[in-house]
Amino acid sequence: MPLETQVSAVTLVPSQGVDIGRIEKELASMWSGAGDAGDPAAHAGVTRACTLNLVVYTTPADDGDKLEELLEEVNERHPGRTLILVADRDAAQARIEAYVSMRCRLLGAAGKQICGEQVTIEAGGTLVETAATAVAPLLVPDVPVFLWWKDVPHYEDKLFDRLAQMADRVVIDSAVFDHPHADLLRLAQMIGQRSPRMRVSDINWGRLNSWRTLLASFWDVPDYRPMLGAIDRLTISYRPPAAAPGEIAASALLLAGWLASRLDFEVDGASMRAGDGTECRVRKGARSVALALLPDKSGDGAAGSISSVAGSTEGGAMTFVVTLRDGGTRLATEARIGTMRTVGRVIGHPLRSDADRLCGELAFLSRDAIYEEALARAAKLVG
Repeated sequence: MPLETQVSAVTLVPSQGVDIGRIEKELASMWSGAGDAGDPAAHAGVTRACTLNLVVYTTPADDGDKLEELLEEVNERHPGRTLILVADRDAAQARIEAYVSMRCRLLGAAGKQICGEQVTIEAGGTLVETAATAVAPLLVPDVPVFLWWKDVPHYEDKLFDRLAQMADRVVIDSAVFDHPHADLLRLAQMIGQRSPRMRVSDINWGRLNSWRTLLASFWDVPDYRPMLGAIDRLTISYRPPAAAPGEIAASALLLAGWLASRLDFEVDGASMRAGDGTECRVRKGARSVALALLPDKSGDGAAGSISSVAGSTEGGAMTFVVTLRDGGTRLATEARIGTMRTVGRVIGHPLRSDADRLCGELAFLSRDAIYEEALARAAKLVG
């Protein structure tokens, strides 16, 4: 039997601030009423599950219906208390309102319902900065706190700072950055200054998992290793980001940072513009490698995604490449040594939903040292 969703809601419009006690009372009332005669839970039974707190920062510009659908999927895999903060910073009138709801999934024809709860706080004007005081007492103790910041995190943003301090992990998506260069640089500075407290998950980093797996697999072939050590040029092609088509996509910068960090390269001086792309040099001791990041306006994939990654040695004695193919659904590797051509692995590259990717980021709490190293190198590329 397919999973079913039930949502009930109570609107609270307090005259001054959010009445936390009333919110908790309304939530308790919904739980006690879940077994009423007219409710399917009376026959199936209700299990109240709370594996985490998920705080979602969003704005009125976001599609609320789409967010609700996404959170339904997330609640199925990670039931808990979801706190949605809708911040209208430009509102002329200071206001704060709260809504509570319960979302249930019916498991099987006669199975129990697994239920989570949701509090939506809408804040406008000057009260946005104080919204963290409404979030803190609503967090369920003894379970992790995740902050999904659906915007560009700013170091000077007091609300972000307060919510991030409450969170065990902060989830962002660098693919939606309006200014990838400045925003990645700012993010790297924030993590560096707040380490080790601030643990960051980047949904965009998860999109690079298959790319990183295939690139690393070249080093698994013993015959390739001597030639890989002689590579003197790396080229990353990317689809220009929609919000900033004149800048390097955040995914390309992160992948370049990952390659540099794994190969122990440091950025050598400022980047140089070279035609319709960017090229710089990275070094390890006396060894120097050209790193090119080139926009690809005709390749497969969505805006801001990677099209291909290639490495080569002087004179073309060896080349290796990972390419996005078949409408963005597959990744393929290829290597050439002299006149010998080897077609390597071809793996699927499915377009995972935003809910699926977010669930992946909610599965762990430890800091991602490799991501942080890649981000730090990416920041040097644009800094």
